[in-house]
Amino acid sequence: MSSLPVRGDRELIAFLTPDPNQAGSLYTQLARSLSQAIHEGLLKDGDYLLPQRELAEALGVSRVTVRKAIETLVSEGLLRQRQGAGTVVTSGGKQSIHKNLSVLNSFTEDMAMRGMRPSSRWVSRQSLQSSPREAMALNLSPGARIGRFTRVRFASETPMAYEIATVPTSIIGDAEKVGDSLYQALDTVRARPVRALQTMTAHNADAEVARYLKIAPGDAVLYIERQGFDSNNRPVEFTRSWYRGDIYDFVTELSVSTD
Repeated sequence: MSSLPVRGDRELIAFLTPDPNQAGSLYTQLARSLSQAIHEGLLKDGDYLLPQRELAEALGVSRVTVRKAIETLVSEGLLRQRQGAGTVVTSGGKQSIHKNLSVLNSFTEDMAMRGMRPSSRWVSRQSLQSSPREAMALNLSPGARIGRFTRVRFASETPMAYEIATVPTSIIGDAEKVGDSLYQALDTVRARPVRALQTMTAHNADAEVARYLKIAPGDAVLYIERQGFDSNNRPVEFTRSWYRGDIYDFVTELSVSTD
């Protein structure tokens, strides 16, 4: 493997070395550092990592730690293991996603337009009483019935967002009938949002969000609350989403007012 571009330089090793005093397991720290190194260009397409035994020695961790970190990034498409050659960076398999905030479309439509394979994994679909926050956002009476849809959103097998969407049962009566795209379900009953109000803040992932997004607790996420309104200006959805901060960039176009 001597002819291959193997990366074991001091700068990279120092960047990747986990800190046992930080929160999170050593392998999640290493996986996060590897992901960041690829995202920021410190590791490039075609670069090979040191063999796992050598990398473990250089980082001062066990081979199990290195193996689990590598397996995590292989599953996300950032690394590929080649028989007899080692582990190679394939950052083309996962790129930073730039989301235009001025366009109102569904996650499914957004990923499909980028040539990625969107999918969802349901955590729960429930019909129940609304919380005070949900009732207020949807202009409902306190305790009104709603459908609450909790799911993890994926793009080409990579977990991108943890999402809790709420819709009045007067619009969608049976939560179990909603498929991967909530907006398609709303479109079917002529209640698809045509405008939305969004607020976005930086959060640190709690244990539940981190588990579903395959990141470490405390990692940065982008938290978004969105109220969607139909053509009659009726609130039809209230969605809370936690997006991975290491993958998603949100973009908006600004212009100088002519007033």
